[in-house]
Amino acid sequence: MKWNKQLVASGVVGFALLTGILNIYAFFHRNKGEGDLVYILFNSYALIALILGVCMVIRRQRQEKHKMDIARKRLTYLTKNLTAPAMLWNDSFTEVIFNDALSKLTDITMSDDMGPKQIVPIFFGKEDMTDEDIREIVIARNQEYSFIDSNGVPHDMIWNTSAVETNGDGVTWLLSIGTDLADIRNMQSKIATYSKQLSVSEGKHNLTMELMDVGLLLIEQNNPQLFLSEKLQKMFGLSSSTVTVDELREMIYPLDVDVFELHVDMMRRYMAYYVDRTETLELRIRSADGIYRWYAYRFRATMQNESERLAVGGTVIDISAEKEKDEIIEKAAYEDTIVGIPNRNKLMNVGEELYRRTLALNNSYWVIVMDIDRFHLINDTCGYAAGNSLLRSFANILIREMTHDGFGARISGDNFALILPDTGDEGLPERIVSKIQRVLLTKAVGNLSHRTLTCSAGYARMPEDGDSFEHVMDHAEFAISSNKKTHGSITRYTSKMHDAIILENNIETQLHEAILRNELELRYQPKVSLTTGEMIGLEALIRWRSASGELVSPGVFIPIAERSPLITRITHFVMDEACRQMQLWRTMGLPETVISINFSSTDFYQEDVCAQILNTLKKYKLKPQNLEIELTESLACKDIDVATLRMQELRDAGIQLAMDDFGTGYSSLSYLQSLPFTVLKLDRSFVVTMHEKTVVQEIIRSAARIAKAKHIRTLAEGVETQEQADMLSEVGCDYAQGYLYGHPMTAKEAEHFIRTHTIRKIV
Repeated sequence: MKWNKQLVASGVVGFALLTGILNIYAFFHRNKGEGDLVYILFNSYALIALILGVCMVIRRQRQEKHKMDIARKRLTYLTKNLTAPAMLWNDSFTEVIFNDALSKLTDITMSDDMGPKQIVPIFFGKEDMTDEDIREIVIARNQEYSFIDSNGVPHDMIWNTSAVETNGDGVTWLLSIGTDLADIRNMQSKIATYSKQLSVSEGKHNLTMELMDVGLLLIEQNNPQLFLSEKLQKMFGLSSSTVTVDELREMIYPLDVDVFELHVDMMRRYMAYYVDRTETLELRIRSADGIYRWYAYRFRATMQNESERLAVGGTVIDISAEKEKDEIIEKAAYEDTIVGIPNRNKLMNVGEELYRRTLALNNSYWVIVMDIDRFHLINDTCGYAAGNSLLRSFANILIREMTHDGFGARISGDNFALILPDTGDEGLPERIVSKIQRVLLTKAVGNLSHRTLTCSAGYARMPEDGDSFEHVMDHAEFAISSNKKTHGSITRYTSKMHDAIILENNIETQLHEAILRNELELRYQPKVSLTTGEMIGLEALIRWRSASGELVSPGVFIPIAERSPLITRITHFVMDEACRQMQLWRTMGLPETVISINFSSTDFYQEDVCAQILNTLKKYKLKPQNLEIELTESLACKDIDVATLRMQELRDAGIQLAMDDFGTGYSSLSYLQSLPFTVLKLDRSFVVTMHEKTVVQEIIRSAARIAKAKHIRTLAEGVETQEQADMLSEVGCDYAQGYLYGHPMTAKEAEHFIRTHTIRKIV
């Protein structure tokens, strides 16, 4: 709705502007006899365009409302058709929908005094409900609540609540499905009565259980046999009234074996814990027809008087139909709508459950996090349709490589996760990821045929690499980010990374606070012509002076900033402060010069980067020729097509471009043929080794010759001696920068340098 209002407002403003322009046009052409006609024609056109725009907005609103109505009807239909008591309600308490089962059970109806805000809290034993209450109800599973209906009848219910939809107004709809404990407790009472009559005699067990026309399962302390009622034997397709744990385990669905093992272990060691406690175990078990079905086992423990031993017994109910309905609801809440696999919410639920099992059963899992390298460039250049298609392909690859008891999900954007059982094979994660990488390469077809598709991965072991599933995930994600510069990397988390995580988090937090406290400042280092000795420009270098007065090295905080949104704030600060300082020097009567600013890939690949830069220059009344943008070689070559487009926009605007640190990235002179640089900056590693290695001199000479042929100037960094300057001049280098000419200076020191040195005039 907010977007639609903005669109209408934009349309009205656009119409007003167009009308104003046409009136001016008409005024200046009135004497020629054509102004009135132009005014009428174009005003009519503008009015029609505005009407069409408003109609489109109204149509969009109706479409969105129609979609919401369909979704609401679907949820209402599901609620009404659930056999268990259920209600559909929203967190703003404007509406609540009961199904027939709940209405018959509670006899609670709406009235003038009882609206949704008063009715819904009753079911959860509260007078009113806060957002925190709602959150706890959603998180809690199989939580028991007591309430009294309008007839004064008490009820004990187990509620399972899920958030199923959030509409455009931010209102969340929740579905609560309940189970009335009255019938179950009645059944448990009968079981307790019958169990008192039991002896160690197997025949008595069978006789007791045959009295009930429901599926019953009973196990006696220190007895290896589980006893089944005749009904349960038919449900499972068994011919005997007893079954061993091992025999029952063979019938359990593979993904539920861990849950069963945990239950058996608890029965053996802590059976007394379940005395007078009602618990529920849900499993998929192979039935008489050979199909795995969902069963709910509700049980409790009682002491037998005759044998003085504990017996655990309860009802076994086929809940497959309810599970199918739950799956429909769960799909809406836990499935990623773009790629059709589980989303982050489902991943966190499954992961936490698996983490608890690893602690109880002493097993482990691999947690692997993957993302598609340079995926944002695919969206920018090929469109979101191509991006979404690639995401679906990647999800399919992921699922194919998932073992039968593993789990895969899309976390967000181009991030995916895979959970695999640890079989003792240390090389398993890398082999799986390597296979996924090979298959991904084959997806470079159609719009993506000119790209090399790669993905990077980080992985950790659960539970050893974290005290919760969330922490294990964080560590796997840190492993991938620690090697982010290398595309296609596969990195395992190690305990040594922990200190690095803490340090990086601390620095990022302190840097955020430093930006707010204005602790960042600029230094300026001169660039000099090797032939004339004139200063041809300054490079603006970021520095962080902490509250204690200590300077923090850019080599420490810039890499951390580049992995967070802070780098954009730093770039904006450098751009704004450098331009402000240049304007100040100009008002002081100092000659104009060129100032260089470094850009990160995050900022450079933004679509409106050129417009942002020009707006800042306009703000301080500077010419585009006053600015030079420095890009690292590897940054510029991340995506040649996009880089060329962005760079050409800057060059067309008159802004100069320098390739920084040449020789440390792709090291290919061929890029000088296609990328519109104006300056090639040779890395200081060339300068340091130049006097020792003639091959380095020849590299510099070749680079300078090719650059000159393309009308690109060369500049050497890190020049500290006159001998180095002379050699660079001899091999054809144009400019130099380094301690020989000046250290990075404060604005005051740079002002003095400009006043005392010859400055090349900007053409």
